[in-house]
Amino acid sequence: MSRSLRATWNRWRRHARRARRYALSGRWLMPMLIVLIVIAAVGATFWDPIEIRARQWRARRWLQQRDDVRAVHELRATLRKDLENTDTLLLLARAHRRLGAFTRTAGILDRAQALGGNKASIERERRLALAQAGQIRDVEPFLADMLIASGDEDPDICHAFVQGYFANLRFDMAVRLLDAWQQSFPNDVEPHFLRAYMWQSMNQEEQAITLYQEGLAKAPGRTAMRHRLAKALLNTNRLDEAERELRVCVEQAPDDADVHYWLARCAFARNALDAAARHLTAAMERQSDHLDARLLRGQILLAQGQPDKALPDLQQVVARHPYDTFAREALGRTLRGLGRHDEAKPHLDFVAEAQPNLDRLNRLLRESINKPRDAELRYEIGTILVRYGPPEDAAKWMQAVLELEPDHREAHRALAAYFESTGHAAKAFFHRARADAATRLP
Repeated sequence: MSRSLRATWNRWRRHARRARRYALSGRWLMPMLIVLIVIAAVGATFWDPIEIRARQWRARRWLQQRDDVRAVHELRATLRKDLENTDTLLLLARAHRRLGAFTRTAGILDRAQALGGNKASIERERRLALAQAGQIRDVEPFLADMLIASGDEDPDICHAFVQGYFANLRFDMAVRLLDAWQQSFPNDVEPHFLRAYMWQSMNQEEQAITLYQEGLAKAPGRTAMRHRLAKALLNTNRLDEAERELRVCVEQAPDDADVHYWLARCAFARNALDAAARHLTAAMERQSDHLDARLLRGQILLAQGQPDKALPDLQQVVARHPYDTFAREALGRTLRGLGRHDEAKPHLDFVAEAQPNLDRLNRLLRESINKPRDAELRYEIGTILVRYGPPEDAAKWMQAVLELEPDHREAHRALAAYFESTGHAAKAFFHRARADAATRLP
């Protein structure tokens, strides 16, 4: 071996021995630990903002796709990285507002304001919350300016105001805004679904079916809309189509009790009682207090010749929904089947009395679309619903009367009775005082 090569070899061996002694001594741990801490600190400094922006971007995508629940999950994870990020708080407020959680929305907006968040964005969300909650009168004067200033966020504004118009039963204004929305954003499917919802609420199932199908052709993943389409198909006795749509819903939302309930309804309509019972069991495993499922279970047991087993479910449904003609009719037949004719008679009489009134209600609902400023028409609809419909629906129609005619005494009296029955003493007092003071307009 040459002298220079031997010298190089010896130097390498000396360095290796020193490195070995240094490693065994443990003196390398502290410098290495310091390096790791510095790397972690630098990573946190630069990585957390990147992750926050990425999560905000994903949340905006979920909001754009109207998947507000996923947006909430994404934004909560974002807040764990930075509790004081006002952009995250504003997006979270929007998601909760769209889900109808108005109290939570208000709290989040207050926090964003305290942290110095964008004042215009905070005020916008507050106005949209009022509009969506039905307090249209307070924010309607700002609608035009909000649309002019919003740019790409027009659909969100339109959606909130359309919901507010629906809540006030001002379908004429809802349709006008939907027209403008659809013209400005022709690829947005939401106007299709909202129009369908409007027609469905008016018992105009065929118009609703067409609109739901148009919307789902563009957005097949909208399970809630497919579910509503299936209901409309079932109500028009298109059982094969309804069941096909519900099967897709089961694939998309297997834990949704309502989907299994409507599959049971399809089977019951075919008189496939065993299949209906199986679907009903699946529904009640997912939601034991599903009142519609209890009604259907009672109807199935009655059809199977077991009125004694049907009785408890039907009594429970009628106790909570005394206006439900299907439940009253089933309970009447059950009591009659048990030989309790005196108890059956009031229920069967109620159904016989209700049917012509409900037929008239359907005619008036269709008429109300073409007469958006007719207060008396709305009062008549509300009066029928007071006796034969859900109390909250009757209250909405009475509120719609007051939107058109604020001094309508009978509407105030009806609302006073409603709020008294629901335990809202202050609101009941207000409407009773207005009724006492009001003079009915000619």
